[in-house]
Amino acid sequence: MGKITGVVQSFIEKYNISGTVLCALSGGCDSVVMLHVLSRLLPADNIVALHLNHNWRAEESDRDEEFSRQFARSLGIRFFSERLGADVKKTEAGARAARYDFFERSAAKFGSNVLMLAHNKNDNAETLLYRVIKGTGPAGLCAMVQKRGIFYRPLLEVSRREIEEYANKHGLNYVCDSSNEDTKYARNLIRKEILPLMQKINPDVIDAASNLIKLSNMHSRIISNSLECVKNELLTDKNEIFLDKFLELDESLKFEIMNDFLACELKNRDYSRIKSYVDFVLRGGRRKSLNGKVFLEVCGNKIFKTRVCEKKLTEIKITGPGVYDFEGIKVLIEKVSSKCDFKNKNGVKYLNLDFKDDIILRTRRDGDVFSPCGMKNGKMKLKKYLINEKIPRQMRDNLLLLANKDEILCILGIQISQKVVVAENTSCYMVKISE
Repeated sequence: MGKITGVVQSFIEKYNISGTVLCALSGGCDSVVMLHVLSRLLPADNIVALHLNHNWRAEESDRDEEFSRQFARSLGIRFFSERLGADVKKTEAGARAARYDFFERSAAKFGSNVLMLAHNKNDNAETLLYRVIKGTGPAGLCAMVQKRGIFYRPLLEVSRREIEEYANKHGLNYVCDSSNEDTKYARNLIRKEILPLMQKINPDVIDAASNLIKLSNMHSRIISNSLECVKNELLTDKNEIFLDKFLELDESLKFEIMNDFLACELKNRDYSRIKSYVDFVLRGGRRKSLNGKVFLEVCGNKIFKTRVCEKKLTEIKITGPGVYDFEGIKVLIEKVSSKCDFKNKNGVKYLNLDFKDDIILRTRRDGDVFSPCGMKNGKMKLKKYLINEKIPRQMRDNLLLLANKDEILCILGIQISQKVVVAENTSCYMVKISE
């Protein structure tokens, strides 16, 4: 068994890969070798070769698709392809987005959770360098990983030279993409001009980059494990940060906690960007945009994220117990015994409701009034109540309410009106936002 075959065999065993395996096949040397190796290690019936015709290079694109089809057929492997429409932007980012969309749809089509990509050690070094040039943090130094969701990369520890040697040894033909020579694309520029210059300083720069990636992944795992211990003390059960505890952290921990906290909203999290959000909190800021749709906010003793949504204009008439779907949010109303423990807690509210009244589920409107539980007489404007309770401004328009005309009976998950308090010999309904 040769080196590459052994590497892929160990990879399959490491991740316990079985069932239908999809393999991205461009027709280039890397993907041809990967499919050939897989065909020797797995039953052919378990493999599907996927090809996306980007339709950018006219006859050459069609040539690549036909070559890939014939190569898969020669191995007895199923082949599936699609052709991109003219509306896809002809950029690196556009092509990548289209590929991954195709891959994910194909995984659903074939009922597979394993999709092999043929990125190699050189590709990973180029990714590392690209991120350093563009600006990255420690996490970015991890470059590509062996497994991310359904995507697996068995050749990341194999060099491009070794892959080409395997193809020559086994007499494998492959196609060459002419666009790979165009240095207007950043990755081509790195591969063809920047890395050769670096190799004049260190001929083993690819291996050096690979070692840095391995070390970065090790350090990332250590940091992640350490952060979990800190986060257990720092975060509320709603994934908010306690401001006072955050301010007590060491400077480096402040940075790492903020970096982790914003990971889903910020794709590029270099030093200066994360530091700007830490500084925002330290100087007493209240609201700062993350990506135009999500904001970092500080209110009271909490640091949290809020999403800007268009104000909901719909309403749903409540006719009795049941599950009501309000723009994707499910609200459960269920009749319970009035003798149960109807203490309002954990987002569950118990109300005395009379469905003969005109009860609707909606968001807030101008003129809404509220008599919070405990207020024996009178009413107050809902807006004033929300301000008094320090409900963040960006959350107020998205709160779900049970209302009778302009009178609020319940702010779901927060408070009920004195008018619907459960007592002896009254009805009792549990109201909560369902998972």
